Amino acid sequence: MNNLPNLKGMSRTELRKYISDNRNNDEIVRAAIAESSSRPGWTEVPADITTEQEEHIITDLIGKKSS
Repeated sequence: MNNLPNLKGMSRTELRKYISDNRNNDEIVRAAIAESSSRPGWTEVPADITTEQEEHIITDLIGKKSS
């Protein structure tokens, strides 16, 4: 693997920026997403659901964050 920075030490905001800044490097993006998805609060949304089901999941997540 390339010389990746300490992804575990990055906040979610820092990880998002890191992914955005390196979006053309698949290896970096995969590593950063793997780190982000291993943290509490990550919600996996299946690819084979309807738009309505996605909206329901997102609405529920927003509601949980607001409360």
